[in-house]
Order: sequence, then C-alpha cells, then structure tokens
Amino acid sequence: MTKEPTIPGGTILRYPIAMFFILAMLLGGGTVFLVVRGYLPPQLALTSALSASIAGIITIAIEDGRAGIRLMLRRLMIWRVKIGYWLFALFFLLSAVVIGSLFNPLFNEDPVSWASIKPTFEILPFFVVFFIVAGIGQELGWTGFLTPRLQARYSALVASLLRALLIAIWHLPLLFYARHQPSSLADFPYGAWIAQSGFIVALLTMILLFLIPWSIFFTWIFNNTRGSLLLVAVLHASEVWLAHWMLSAGINSNVLNNYWGYGAIFVGTALILVLINGSDHLSRKYGRIIHPP
Repeated sequence: MTKEPTIPGGTILRYPIAMFFILAMLLGGGTVFLVVRGYLPPQLALTSALSASIAGIITIAIEDGRAGIRLMLRRLMIWRVKIGYWLFALFFLLSAVVIGSLFNPLFNEDPVSWASIKPTFEILPFFVVFFIVAGIGQELGWTGFLTPRLQARYSALVASLLRALLIAIWHLPLLFYARHQPSSLADFPYGAWIAQSGFIVALLTMILLFLIPWSIFFTWIFNNTRGSLLLVAVLHASEVWLAHWMLSAGINSNVLNNYWGYGAIFVGTALILVLINGSDHLSRKYGRIIHPP
C-alpha cells in the first residue's frame, strides 16, 4: 500500500473552518486575558477584535496560498456597487438607532435628549478607527474566510446562522471576564448587562437581537455586491453611529433595555431581507459566493 505524502498544514487543509475558529478564539480570548491580568493596558482590549481577520489570513495563506490572499485583497477593493448598498452600509444603523430609541420609554428606560445631540461630523475620526479595527479587523475573517466556506455547504441563511453562533462562542471569554472583572473591560457594556439581567438573558439577547440579524446583513451585502469585503467592513464600521448616538442623546449604553428597540428593528429588517431575497442565496440576482472544494 502506497503511503500518502505528508502535506504541510494538512490538518488545516482537512478542517479549515475548525482551525480558523480555534485560532481566532486563542488570539481573541488570549488578548482579553492579558488585559484582565494586567499584562496589557485596558485600552488594548478592543484589539481582540483583530483576532478574526488574523486567523482568517493565516488559514487562507495555508489553505490557498498567495492566490487566496490575492482574492481577498481584490474583494477588499470592490467599491463599484449600486448606491443603495452604500447607503445601507453607511446609514442603516443610524436610522435604526434613531427610530429604535423612540421605543425606550416603553421599557421605562432613557428617552432621547434631542437638545444634546452632537454634530455627526465629529465622529469621522472614530469611523476610521472602527473601519480598521471592527471592519477590516473582523470581516476579513468572518466574511472573507468563513462565509464562502459555510455557503459551500449550506444555504446563505443557514450559513448566516452558523456564523452568528460561532461569533457568540467567540464572545464568551469577553463576557465571562466582563462579568467578573468589569473594571478591566470598562469599554464593553457586557458586565453591566449581565448584572442587570443575568448571563443567559444577556447572551440570548446578544444572539437573537444582534448577532443573527447582523450576520444576515453581512451575508446579504456580500452576496449582492460580488463579494465586496469593503462594503461589509463599512457596514461593520457603522457601529460607531450607535456609540455616538447613545452618548450624545443621553442614552445609557450600560442598560440592556435601551437596546431592545434597536434589536426589534434589526430583526424585522433581517426578516424582510430573507423574505424578499430567499433563504438559499439571500439574493434574487446572484448566487451565493462559495469557496470551491
């Protein structure tokens, strides 16, 4: 019997998704651990977000080599898409948080302080930071690497749900540490959410109202823009609208109930996208983007 040759990185070639996720967990959870233990300053806790893209780049380099890296970079340069997708990526979250805030009084939470809202141009430098750290720093991994591989096996909707589940697990170290060491992770509201509603409620709220609909948004844009990672990264960077709005409108970001109005809009929008575009491709014009076996 002829012995099969040993291939460098053979385990990654056989189980690329598993190896990507393990690497992302180690890098992300490890960074948070170093911050909590005092080996890194608290200001660097946000760099744990870079773990997804770093893991994606490493796994692609091993699995597909230079061709895979070039493909990812080409997708990061796709900007000529219909204006509607640009508007969605840039401003959907802003409209969602403005409208969602109007429902806060229903939950006996913070109403909008319209007089204190600051001009939006003040956040442009923060948008650039979010684009690099949250957009490129995560979506080269979650969308650039993971989504085409999940869509090669499953429908676009199922791939989005699996993506949301993996990201929820990826968040667990941050939630656990925020629960027990909130002072070390003051930039994250998770510890306060857990103190108010319990760990399970906070986790389920994150998954059902945010991670699942947002995964659908990312997959929908990715499949309908010929794989534009640029638009996906811009959409992720638009999270800066949430921070800006809550801070300037007098809404306490550490109160979980203040997010339920936003979450309802996210879920409703995601359902509309699925109903209009279909669950198989989340697109009426294009097939879902897959990574060939």
